[in-house]
Amino acid sequence: MKKLVLVSALLLAFGPVQASESPRWDSVSISYQSVDVDGDKLTGFGLSGSKLLAENFFVVGSYGSASDDIDVFGANVELDFNTLSLGLGYRYAFSKSSDFFGVISYEDVEVEATYEGNSESNGDNGYGLTVGVRSMLSEKIELSGSIQYVDIADETETAFGVAALYNFTEQFSAGVGYSKADDLDTLSVSAVYFF
Repeated sequence: MKKLVLVSALLLAFGPVQASESPRWDSVSISYQSVDVDGDKLTGFGLSGSKLLAENFFVVGSYGSASDDIDVFGANVELDFNTLSLGLGYRYAFSKSSDFFGVISYEDVEVEATYEGNSESNGDNGYGLTVGVRSMLSEKIELSGSIQYVDIADETETAFGVAALYNFTEQFSAGVGYSKADDLDTLSVSAVYFF
C-alpha cells in the first residue's frame, strides 16, 4: 500500500510550465488521481508546488490523499492514504527548450484502515531520489519523464512516470500524468497556476 502513496507523490512532483521556450518551475497545482492497486481503485487529490531559489536550484513540496472502500477477504475496508514530500532540486538546461533535473526529498507516508468502526493507522518516513527531463515541444505543450527511487522504512521502490501539460494562458495549464511501479498504475489530471 505504501507504493500507492509513493507513486502519487511522484505524480505531484512533476513541475508545470508556462507558455515559453523553456520549462518554468514557479508554480502551484491541484490534481485528481486514480490509482489501480491489483484491481482495486482508489481516488484522491494532490497539492504541489515548486519555486526556484536561484537560476538552477529549486524547492518542491507536495501533499497527497487517496481513499476508497476495498474488499479484503469479503469485508469492506475503508483505506486512507496521506503523503508528504519536501525536496531540494537542481535543474540544468541542456538545450533552449529542455531541462534535466534531479531532486533529493524527504518522504512521509501515513496509512489508515477502518473496518466496522475500528481503525488502525501506521506511518513511516524516508527519502527519495528523482531524475528526469522536461521539454517544451512548442509554446503550448510540455512533456516530461522521470525515474524515482524511494526508501521508506528499509522498503525500496522504483517508479517510472510520464506527463504532458497544455498551456491555455501564460498563467494557467492543464495536464495528465501516468506512473507505474510494480503492481500500481496511477493516472492524474491536474490544473496548474504559474506565478
